[in-house]
Amino acid sequence: MRMTFIFTALVLGTLLVVGSSGNFRSYSSTREVAFTVVPYDKEYLGFTCDDGYAAVVTLGANSHPYFDAITVTNNLPEDKAVSIALYPDYSGLPGGLGVSIETEEGNPVTLAPGEEYKFQGHAIAGNVAPGEYIIPVDMYATWDGGGASVSVCPIKLIVVGGPGIGKILLSGNTSGIPLKTFQKWTFRIEVTNPTGEDLDLIIADTIPAEFNVSLAETGASTGSYSFFPANDGGHGRSMPATKMEWKVTVQAGGSEHIDVTIFTRVNNGNQQEFTSCGDYPLNNGAEIKGYGIVSNGLWVSVECSGDDS
Repeated sequence: MRMTFIFTALVLGTLLVVGSSGNFRSYSSTREVAFTVVPYDKEYLGFTCDDGYAAVVTLGANSHPYFDAITVTNNLPEDKAVSIALYPDYSGLPGGLGVSIETEEGNPVTLAPGEEYKFQGHAIAGNVAPGEYIIPVDMYATWDGGGASVSVCPIKLIVVGGPGIGKILLSGNTSGIPLKTFQKWTFRIEVTNPTGEDLDLIIADTIPAEFNVSLAETGASTGSYSFFPANDGGHGRSMPATKMEWKVTVQAGGSEHIDVTIFTRVNNGNQQEFTSCGDYPLNNGAEIKGYGIVSNGLWVSVECSGDDS
């Protein structure tokens, strides 16, 4: 009787082991083995993964590109449709950088047997610091009679610096300038584009009322420019400042410049500027419109003397 009990227990134990081979635990164990020897896109739930990332997206500050986030394929051995939803983790993104990936709200995409689907993403970058940012992604899949959760390869965002702008003085005195003497300066505004795409930019600057612009000695490497009086030409006897607008396309990875020559005016009192000593701006900082990026300004110093009146 005791031997019969032991034999019966052994048979039941064998049945338990065999029976467990069809459950999800055994299915996961089999998948772990396949995971190490089968390319990601050939797995039962295949997905793109190149060099450890589902996608690598390069974007500039103040841009909003769309991109292919990940491609998923239904390779289930059963002839069954599968519903896929992605759940990205945005917690590592800095302020000023927003990303949205398809199905993140839990509305799945259904794939027929053998079908692949390319999930889309959208990034909105404001004034964000350059750097590399990683978005981990979990994929949830359900099909008739089963389901799985898979940590797929993450998405890498590479934010490159937005356009830059600087100003240098090419010629002219900056200090010890005597009162009421003709002076002339040439300065350069240079715009750079470190991003991966061409940028259409508008550069604005203001030249104070003490100066005129020498159009004959002004030129740009490319683009079109114009100068016009500020405040509709001034009011009364006051002389207006001069506004500059330069429209330019800067190629990806390139730079462009404009050289501007200005000189001191004779004012409405028939006196040569400068009529007072002190520090004067040659111009305001030039601005890249729409980006909030402003260059340095240029200043000169006028020497005080006994006839400062």
